[in-house]
Amino acid sequence: MRALAQAGTIGTVIARWPAVIAPDGAADTRHREIQWLQDHGVRVRYSWAPLAAAGDGR
Repeated sequence: MRALAQAGTIGTVIARWPAVIAPDGAADTRHREIQWLQDHGVRVRYSWAPLAAAGDGR
């Protein structure tokens, strides 16, 4: 995803939950990757209803 974001190829990532973006046990790794994507203009959205309702990209 990083390469696609750097190339400007993607504008939105839709995932079921954050672990799909960075499947690591450490929450800070997931948050770092999500923040990196957002810093490169990529919107992060979730398809799982409880996360989608939060709407904050985390």
